[in-house]
Amino acid sequence: MRIAAVIVLAAFAVAAFGLYPGKIAFTSNRDGNREIYVMQADGSDIVRLTNNKAYDDQPAVSPDGAWVVFVSNRDGNHELYLMGVDRKELRRLTDTPYSEIDPSFSPDGRWVIYTAMAEGDKDIWRLNVESGETEVLVTGGGDQFMARMAPDGALAYVEDGGDNEILLLEDGVKTNLSRSPAIDTMPTFSPDGGTVYYTTNRGGDYDLMAVNRDGSGLRELITLESTEGRAWPSPDGLYVAVASDKDGDLEIYIFSPEGELLEQITDNEYEDYEPSWSK
Repeated sequence: MRIAAVIVLAAFAVAAFGLYPGKIAFTSNRDGNREIYVMQADGSDIVRLTNNKAYDDQPAVSPDGAWVVFVSNRDGNHELYLMGVDRKELRRLTDTPYSEIDPSFSPDGRWVIYTAMAEGDKDIWRLNVESGETEVLVTGGGDQFMARMAPDGALAYVEDGGDNEILLLEDGVKTNLSRSPAIDTMPTFSPDGGTVYYTTNRGGDYDLMAVNRDGSGLRELITLESTEGRAWPSPDGLYVAVASDKDGDLEIYIFSPEGELLEQITDNEYEDYEPSWSK
């Protein structure tokens, strides 16, 4: 009853005031090329964080909402950069001859989890934000990429073994969560780590799925006649930000965790996508 009451009150607050908690970083080409932006989670107060002629993409906000890690090729290669949401500091995190992509923060904010192509294929690494120390977390035959970390340290990631599957790595044990011949990609944990959201094309276009951490309860959340990209839950777990081209171009929408469309928070003729939600 208490959980239901919280959800009802949160829905009432959104309906009454148009507010969602926290901020959302995202990629947009609204100024001519792909740049990183951040806004309040209701779509207000949009701030452009990056401004250059390079490719800036794949943003992820730190758990405290103070930093955004992203990918850029501004120095000739795909590397990871860290920028303050206040735009006062920009730091290059990686400097290698190969590509680093798919960054996200660990739930405690100490590490950036990312994909590196150091050995020719894609492996999952982590980087200590303070020291710059790096180490490989997942490697092996084929590609492992797009990892996200649960509060207890488990990893959800994509493995390409002929088709893309969503795997869970927990205490050294791998579990296939998606189990389909389709392309399954872009996993994200719920804040409590109990649910994994991911995108799949098993229905023809890309839709949003959810599955319980133990592999049970596989379900379709969003099956619009459109493409749904990366999903990112709000810090309180009551909402999910999703990029969709349901209206002809990619915009960012707010859904409930059950897949109900609540609100469109960006609306322009350009592409807004890859939301990352933090407090």
